[in-house]
Amino acid sequence: MTGLHLASASASESVAPEPGIELRWEAPNECPDAASVSTSTERLLGQPLHGPRGNSVRAQGKVSKNGSGNWELQLRISVGDRVEEETLIAKKCRALADAMALKVALASDPLAVVESVQGDTLAPAAPALPAKAPPPPSSDRRTMGAIRDASKSRRSSGSLRLTGGAGVGQLPGVSGGSALYGSLQLSSFRAELGAQFYRGGDVRYAQLPNVGAHLDLYSGTVRACLTPNAGRWTFPICGGFELGVMRGEGFGVTTTQTASSLWGAVIVGPAMRLSLTRTFAFWLEADAVLPLIRPGFHVANLDTLYVAPRSGSRACAGFEVNL
Repeated sequence: MTGLHLASASASESVAPEPGIELRWEAPNECPDAASVSTSTERLLGQPLHGPRGNSVRAQGKVSKNGSGNWELQLRISVGDRVEEETLIAKKCRALADAMALKVALASDPLAVVESVQGDTLAPAAPALPAKAPPPPSSDRRTMGAIRDASKSRRSSGSLRLTGGAGVGQLPGVSGGSALYGSLQLSSFRAELGAQFYRGGDVRYAQLPNVGAHLDLYSGTVRACLTPNAGRWTFPICGGFELGVMRGEGFGVTTTQTASSLWGAVIVGPAMRLSLTRTFAFWLEADAVLPLIRPGFHVANLDTLYVAPRSGSRACAGFEVNL
């Protein structure tokens, strides 16, 4: 014989435990209570929780809200010597309660769960007419909804980010710029596409200080980031490739011209993201810039005026909007 013990942060409800199965549930008042988790588990097993069990199971679930405003379940299930730990995230706490009931029932007696679901969803055939299966019980719909809801929370979410900053070593002197990024965030990874503009300073010939050019940089970026997080804080580590053009406009000669030269670089660096609300976040970033394609410029009939350095750096800050 086995028994059940339930504990909830919202209500002190429990069933006296016996050896074999132990289930603990801790959740805020907005969530289903311990008795609800017990009832859902019994319905899936097709028998009372104090009945005979296929496996000895101990499960503990603790629910809280994460930095994104979603419900997060820290779940630990032990079956004999085997221990499984995982985190489920859903927009509704009800979904997490049903998910835990399903996982506990499957860990205890998976065959009983299959038989129970089959018995609930299949109707007996009529003598002369083909049978039509009734809709699944509401508890089963809630349980499957829990899996779908938790799965949705792990799917991608999009965001837009606008930043401003400064760079050193890509254009003459210190160059100010701005960038716009679109991001696709997965559970612990994000992919980004961006466009940016940096306005450089003037570069001049040492022997002819009145002759030179003004340089600007236009580029697009594709990169990927690992996104370890700690509550509202995320610490992306990003790397990618940048391709664009460096544009030079001459001055100090009778006939001035504008020329463009291809630019390409590897970009890598850390960032910091702080969730301010469910919609807005603050972003701070520092990158190393390693050019692979280095543009060069010169004025007609004169020597080389400027060649992009072999390395540079950037720092920027801005705000991100979750879509």
